[in-house]
Amino acid sequence: MTALDVRPPQTNEALDVIGELDRKVHWLSAWTIHHANHVRPNRDGLKVGGHQASSASLATIMSALYFSVLRPEDRVAVKPHASPVFHAIQYLFGRQSLDQIQRFRAFGGAQSYPSRTKDGDDVDFSTGSVGLGVAMTAFASIAQDYLLAHDRLSPERAGRMICLLGDAELDEGNIYECVIEGAKHDLRNCWWIVDYNRQSLDATTSERMFLRFAEIFAAVGWDVITLKYGRKLEAAFAQPGGAALRRWFDDCPNDLYAALSFQGGAAWRSRILADTAGEAGIEALLKRYDDEALAELMTNLAGHDLSLLLDAFHAVTDEAPKFFIVYTIKGFGLPFQGHRTTIRA
Repeated sequence: MTALDVRPPQTNEALDVIGELDRKVHWLSAWTIHHANHVRPNRDGLKVGGHQASSASLATIMSALYFSVLRPEDRVAVKPHASPVFHAIQYLFGRQSLDQIQRFRAFGGAQSYPSRTKDGDDVDFSTGSVGLGVAMTAFASIAQDYLLAHDRLSPERAGRMICLLGDAELDEGNIYECVIEGAKHDLRNCWWIVDYNRQSLDATTSERMFLRFAEIFAAVGWDVITLKYGRKLEAAFAQPGGAALRRWFDDCPNDLYAALSFQGGAAWRSRILADTAGEAGIEALLKRYDDEALAELMTNLAGHDLSLLLDAFHAVTDEAPKFFIVYTIKGFGLPFQGHRTTIRA
């Protein structure tokens, strides 16, 4: 794992502005899908889908990138199931029209997967759900190095090739073929940011896959950066009883964590106390939080902590390829967050 030399925190004013934009992105991306399924006239009554839950898990990560971190030279392959977030951000930038997002997944409207040929906003890479956008960023970085080596591109115009992907997308074999090819050609300036929400289209993902992913990417020369806890959780872990809470958290199975995220504070309290009976200090620690505050604390993962994400992304100053494992909750902030129905939401 790579330790980050984290920069001083963002100014409060800048963080407030980005936070407000992030709230708008969450709302607009969810509304775009709701409008397509429940508001727009529909002759046959069939839902067109749209992946609200997959969008919600990645929204804050994308807000951090697009509203602070990205440079004009950078290029991004967006997780296909988060296209509503991309269109919402482009709308706030003035590069996407209201008509297009109102016609999301309809003829002539914003596309279900970002498309360079069919979308009206500024898509860098067309993506689909089989890892093609992921691999494309690495090959684009290799091609960029070729242009630099042959004086066909000036160094100041070189950018980072960034991919946003779901953890289940790492099942695709072509991704690992690409990783090996990158190792042959001294891959540089490539970031892959994994939305590690631990729920795929079909089921909760396999336990502890973050360890396997870290081993694979470290073995081929990538810096692996795991962002798991938000700052509220880290502060709680530093209190008396916090070490026991951290151990419980780290041992919590994926399906249980998802279920408790949906059920809320009372369920969190009951299960943690049952599992940690006799552990010193943990009952007193939990008593400091009412049910609402406890639910907020236990869902304070790094992928939803805007300040932490900004510091982590801005801290990267070298060219080595980066593999970020960023913990999130599928459907974060929506009434069905973590529920098994989010698998197909």
